[in-house]
Amino acid sequence: MFCENCSATMRDGSQFCPSCGTKVAGKADPKRQLAELYQRVVQDELGLLATIEEDGDVLFEHPDLGGLFISLNAEKDPECMRLMLPAFVVDATRWASLEDLIRICNRVNVKAKLATLTVHEDANDSVTASVGLVLAAPDTSPDEALLRGVISRAMSSIKAAVEKFSDELQKLNPPTA
Repeated sequence: MFCENCSATMRDGSQFCPSCGTKVAGKADPKRQLAELYQRVVQDELGLLATIEEDGDVLFEHPDLGGLFISLNAEKDPECMRLMLPAFVVDATRWASLEDLIRICNRVNVKAKLATLTVHEDANDSVTASVGLVLAAPDTSPDEALLRGVISRAMSSIKAAVEKFSDELQKLNPPTA
């Protein structure tokens, strides 16, 4: 939560800003509060600029992986987080059959600690990576310290799964000289 007057960080539930003393106006929107928590943690722990979409999802760009987002639902499931790397392979059937792609994803998923790879049989035949976590009791926002402790692990798990997928795909289609 941030002060509307000076932008200082404030604890959730604060009535006054500890920096400038401005009274906090009304109760903040829970969707916005949750998104700001994740935005702050991504920026602080991963060192990546994060933005908040209108629907409350948090978007950021990883230098090796590209665009990712954290899907949040503050009203129904504030305790749940889904970190998504959408369509890291598009038009995948150009390189392998759908059956091979599914087999590769299954092999990676069996060994992955947190990440799950999914083949989407759609117009793009894309492959996505995700990590879904329950971080608090039902209908409760996660503790910031806990979130700070797991965000790097979730990112590492996605990165490892994507690398393993790429290695397996490479075995099917070695580069030509």
